[in-house]
Amino acid sequence: MLSLHRLFIKTAVVYLMLGSGLGGFLLLNKGWFQIGVPHELITIHNHIISVGFILMMIMGVAYWMFPRPAGVPLQKTAREPLAWANYFLLNVGLILRIVSEPFPQRPGTGKLLGLSALLQMLGLAAFVLGIWKRVRFPLSK
Repeated sequence: MLSLHRLFIKTAVVYLMLGSGLGGFLLLNKGWFQIGVPHELITIHNHIISVGFILMMIMGVAYWMFPRPAGVPLQKTAREPLAWANYFLLNVGLILRIVSEPFPQRPGTGKLLGLSALLQMLGLAAFVLGIWKRVRFPLSK
């Protein structure tokens, strides 16, 4: 497993811990503390788990398991620009959402959330473009 694959998977595990911690806090708060927390924290929890954990894990495993193009050495696939763009765009977009979502009343939050969505969509596009050539029919014998 190359550094790129490990980075995706380890980042996904970090998001799992963050999302589970936030989800646990929200449940404890609902049952015991009943402190007023922004409703947007539920949305953040959902995004941390779905984009941060599930999607990053799927992408990391896909980059690791899907066959690389014929003749491309293993080490070269770890330096694939689209995969690195995918990683950074998706993470910057998600982190931007995490830090801006709880403050909908602040000026400019809507623009930050829009930028967050754009970065995540560009990250997804980089993944599709990068993985597309690796999804192919097996060679017939």
